[in-house]
Amino acid sequence: MADTAGRMVTFGYGYRTEAPVEEFGRKASVLAEMASLGIPVPPGFVLNVSVCEDYFKNSRKLPQDVPDQLKNGISFLEKATGLSFGSERKPLLVSVRSGSAISMPGAMETVLDVGLNHNTVKGLIFQTGSPRFAWDSYRRMFESFARTVFSHGTEHYSPLLEEMMEREGISEESELDSFLLEELIRDYERVFQNNGMKRFPVDSYEQLGLAVTAVLDSWMRPKAREYRRMEAAQKVRGTAVTVQAMVFGNRGPHSGAGIIFTRNPWLGENCLVIDFKFGVQGEDLVSGYRAGTKKMELKEVLPDVHKDLVKFGKILEMYYRDMQDIEFTIQEGRLYILQSREGKRAPFAALRIAVDMVDEGLIDTKIALERIKGIDLDDITMQEIVSKERVIGKGDPASSGVTSGRIALSNKKAESLSTEGRVILVREMPSSEDIIGIRAASGYLTARGARTAHAAVVARQMGKVCIVNCMDLHTEPDSGRCTIGTQELCEGDTISIDGISGHVYEGEVEIEYERPLELLSRVGEWKELAGKKSI
Repeated sequence: MADTAGRMVTFGYGYRTEAPVEEFGRKASVLAEMASLGIPVPPGFVLNVSVCEDYFKNSRKLPQDVPDQLKNGISFLEKATGLSFGSERKPLLVSVRSGSAISMPGAMETVLDVGLNHNTVKGLIFQTGSPRFAWDSYRRMFESFARTVFSHGTEHYSPLLEEMMEREGISEESELDSFLLEELIRDYERVFQNNGMKRFPVDSYEQLGLAVTAVLDSWMRPKAREYRRMEAAQKVRGTAVTVQAMVFGNRGPHSGAGIIFTRNPWLGENCLVIDFKFGVQGEDLVSGYRAGTKKMELKEVLPDVHKDLVKFGKILEMYYRDMQDIEFTIQEGRLYILQSREGKRAPFAALRIAVDMVDEGLIDTKIALERIKGIDLDDITMQEIVSKERVIGKGDPASSGVTSGRIALSNKKAESLSTEGRVILVREMPSSEDIIGIRAASGYLTARGARTAHAAVVARQMGKVCIVNCMDLHTEPDSGRCTIGTQELCEGDTISIDGISGHVYEGEVEIEYERPLELLSRVGEWKELAGKKSI
């Protein structure tokens, strides 16, 4: 269904909608296609890119027709879900997401659980019978809204959460009961007002309008502009805004969220890579805040869901004829696919996947050559550490290769040290704010986070060695020091990281290099054949 001006389309709920990429962004276009393929996606609607263009032409004011567009879209979602936006009995909650014609992982903003306030949270309790889930969702919404819409740093709210957990003697947020979460919300509200705000917005439509504005604003924020500059995509028109009915990975013991790659994005192997965690929302993983568990836990607890993931992964890879990066949420045992896009991959993986897909008949050699265009094939090597005696830590490999470099604990330091030689950016958790430091470094090492975090995806795309969730690592950026295992290190000291094993080594290591000659020879054959055809 499309509105008369063509500014909005809906998807899901039985509609076979088309949403052209250039007008409605890649995310919404793929969601509409997935719904048409029978893949379970939460119903939604999308405001097209022209809204973004008009917003910035009009001095960052929403176009006059947008409020009516939002009301029409919400009406569609209410019919699709049987819920009501702002209801105190059966509240509809929505996510508000960005989406341009190109994939920009982590570069723009998302706002979840829009529509929650002190009244609708009671409706969520009535609807689900779970006070803890309702107040946890409100906590998440408050943190996200304060950060994204009002630019409040996490330092305003994280200490309150940490203090409460320490006071109660617990180590996981999931151990906070509904009474503590409600108390935490009251504390958040006081901090919000102390930051010069009169009140936290409670009207559901006001929240929706502010969330849409925040997503549009993120198009021009530094990390989004830097990403477009790196990808030579400055001419992309803007971002669409996708609004979907919320599904909840934090709703119960058979709920969770994850990411699946249909092939290994750093080694290129034809096998699924799944990061999943029970009891979380997808943003917890892609933001870098949480590490995922491996696929066996999901397969053991929810075997039918795992089978569906494998099935949908194959369908989407065959349909798009490329390796897919798929975000999903499981709500009380029911699977929803939130997004699918071409998976970012390391240069060696790109080479291997291209050759394998030609052999499988999925793509022809012309498409394969286009896929590896821009990759320096002469620079692709497989590396192995000769001596493996000085291991000081271990994490989860997220991008293959081996590199040595001097420790930099900030993006600024990574840029300055990189003028003198190789650098490894060492951080507490992967963050999309690190894009400048990742570009300057040869490697990226974090103490927390998932292999599928947006920052790890960017590092992989850039061909940087990356290890996440190194629990042996503790950083002290203010003092310019870190500890890996029992080894105390200072900024500027040299370490080595192995993106195959996940090991971290003290000092510089000796590395053996091997060229993937068989794969490269295949590419040479394609180029020779293409040259003959052009004569």
